[in-house]
Amino acid sequence: MTEENKTSGALAAWVGGGAITDENRAALGAALKEAAGAVKSGGGGDGEFEFLTFSGQGARYTGWMVGRDKRKPDPDAVYIVNAHSAVKGIKCWKSNAVVGHHQWSAFKDATDSIKIKDAEDHGPYPDGDGWKSELGISMVDVDNPDMRLVFATTTVSAINSLGDLIEESGTRIIGGEPEFPIVTLGSEAFTARGKPNGKPTFNVEGWVTLPEINAYLAAGDDGDLDDLLAGEYDEAAEEEAPAPTKRRARRTAA
Repeated sequence: MTEENKTSGALAAWVGGGAITDENRAALGAALKEAAGAVKSGGGGDGEFEFLTFSGQGARYTGWMVGRDKRKPDPDAVYIVNAHSAVKGIKCWKSNAVVGHHQWSAFKDATDSIKIKDAEDHGPYPDGDGWKSELGISMVDVDNPDMRLVFATTTVSAINSLGDLIEESGTRIIGGEPEFPIVTLGSEAFTARGKPNGKPTFNVEGWVTLPEINAYLAAGDDGDLDDLLAGEYDEAAEEEAPAPTKRRARRTAA
C-alpha cells in the first residue's frame, strides 16, 4: 500500500465507523445531543494517535499541548473534528493521579454507561478529587490526516466548550445538515475564585460532510481548504477526484 493511500484510508476508517444513514440519523443525532448535554449539566479507531490536552489553571495555565512531550500545536493548524467519535466517561482523580477510568461511545450511552454512584470507591479523596464526568472527541490536522488527536476532559469549562460543539453536531445530524466541524483551536481567559484561568475554545470555520472530506483528501496537493469550506466538494467531486498525492504545504482557514 502506498503512503498516499494509507493517508486517505486512515481518515476513511476514522470517520467510517459510525456512518450515518437515513434510518439512524435521528437516533444518532439525539444521542450526541443527549450525551453532551448530560455531561455539561453535571458539571476511537485504528491507527496512530496522540493526546491533545489543555491546562488553564492559575500558574499551570499553559493552554493547548500535544503528546507526552507537551509541545505546543501549530497556531495555524486547522482540524477536522470527527463528530461520530464522541465519547463519554467517568474518571477518578486522587492526588493528581488517575485511579479509575471508564469510557464509552456517546452513541452507546444507553447500554454501556456507568454511573458515578455505581463506580468503585477509591476514597478518601483530597478536596476536589474523586469521580468526575468526562467528554471526549478526536480530530485530525488537515495536513496530517493519518495522525489522530484525541481530546478528553473532566474540566467543567472544557466540557462546556466541547459539549457545545458536539450538541451542534447532533442538531445537524437530525436536520440532515453537514455534521463534521472544521475548527481552529483557541482559548478564552476568565477568573474563578479570584484566580486567572483559561478554557479551550473550538473556533468553527465551517461544517462539512463525509463525502466532502473524502473528496478533499483524495485531491491530495490539489485540495483547497477554502473550497472545502465553501461546499465545493460534494459526492460528484468525490467520484471524480484524482488519486491522492502527498501534501506539500499547510492551508489555513480564511
